Amino acid sequence: MTTSSSVQATGTVQAPATTKGLAGGPPSGKIAARAKRKASVWAVRMAFIAAILGVWQWLGIRDGGLFVPTFTDTVVALIEQARNGILWPAVWASNQSLLIGFPVSIVLGLLVGFVLGRRRGVDRASSYWLDIALVVPMVALVPVIIVAFGLTLTARVVAVFLFTFPVVALNARAAVRVPSAQLEEMAVSFGASPLQVWRTVILPGAAAPLFTGTRIALSRAISGMIVIELTLIPAGLGGTIIKYTSQFSAPNLYAMTLAVVLEGLILVGLATWLERAVIRRLKGVSRG
Repeated sequence: MTTSSSVQATGTVQAPATTKGLAGGPPSGKIAARAKRKASVWAVRMAFIAAILGVWQWLGIRDGGLFVPTFTDTVVALIEQARNGILWPAVWASNQSLLIGFPVSIVLGLLVGFVLGRRRGVDRASSYWLDIALVVPMVALVPVIIVAFGLTLTARVVAVFLFTFPVVALNARAAVRVPSAQLEEMAVSFGASPLQVWRTVILPGAAAPLFTGTRIALSRAISGMIVIELTLIPAGLGGTIIKYTSQFSAPNLYAMTLAVVLEGLILVGLATWLERAVIRRLKGVSRG
């Protein structure tokens, strides 16, 4: 009786474990550890943001809000700008140049970078132009852009393009050199076509550097969008910032600057989410 009872007990204990192993699901301990890590990361982020906002609020209260408004006054001013029809037209006017110039720079930058990265002769002959474009301060080229294109949307698009294109092209050139030559040779030996080599070997290996370069280029595109508006073409968000600066309206000035920061954070966050989704997709393609 004792032996049969122990066998029955053993069977009843081991059966769920066998079923769990066949199911192939992750152990609950790993899920809990992963959730704990995410909670810790978000706790650190929220604590850092709370510290910055707390210092901001304290400085505004200490100085009386003349030069540094409190965070609460800034948020109230931002809400009022949104209600009064000031914020959204300025956002749209600024982002027209971003919506046109950034995709064009991404497409052309990737094409040029891929060619330079895979054709060493072309790289040696022409890559120094990208190095020059990356070194030259783009702010110094803004007056040249204005003289060439005038105070138009085209000038703002060209400025965004010049701020972005060198970063995209240089990162793409470096990214397509990352995959191992042995992996490419093995894929070719198994009968893979050039397109299949790109789809299953080169792009999955280069995805992370490419998206990193895209995020950096996005930040530079936003900078170029605002810089040209602050310097020579007072339009959109930059023009509104100049107006509030001349009026010594600190809450409105900080509110418009906060709008630029929030837009940058949202766009970079979307780019990060897209990066993770595409990399997961490419990894699945490379395994398949």
